[in-house]
Amino acid sequence: MKKLLLVALMALALGTAAFADHEGLGIGGVGGGGGGFGSHGYGNVGLSLKIPQLPVFWGLYANFLWDYPGFGVTADFYFFDTNLVTNTLSNEDGDYNFKLDWYFGVGGFFNMYIGKSVNYFDAGVRLPIGLSWHIIRQLELFFDVAPNIGITNWRENLFHFGIVVELGLRYWINN
Repeated sequence: MKKLLLVALMALALGTAAFADHEGLGIGGVGGGGGGFGSHGYGNVGLSLKIPQLPVFWGLYANFLWDYPGFGVTADFYFFDTNLVTNTLSNEDGDYNFKLDWYFGVGGFFNMYIGKSVNYFDAGVRLPIGLSWHIIRQLELFFDVAPNIGITNWRENLFHFGIVVELGLRYWINN
């Protein structure tokens, strides 16, 4: 199951490489959490990555589920990543560009939690929708909500539906 998920994520990343819309390397921090029906509430903190020439936004997380620490990975492809507002504004220090974007996409996730006697996992599909504000050209603040559906070996619930909320700050190199 793990190998199949990894192969699917790599195929998504490599199969869409020609459609990259962001230049340079994006790296930053992200945090959030979620829960839902048949799911388990958790919090996370992690690393947000956007590798040049790949149209996939990656998240690498340390997860916290009650007394079960864990790790997770997400991979999101944005169908829409467009300007909501682009405007040149003036203040006492001069002109600056105000840029607010919105995005919507599809992605996958995998989480593993290490228990005292049993290890738990969940994996599935997510639909991130969010806003990103380019504070300056190289610095992006983003917020998204990602409804998700997946499978888990957590208790008797095989399927789960959840909503994850994330807030992050990403720095763009060579942008």
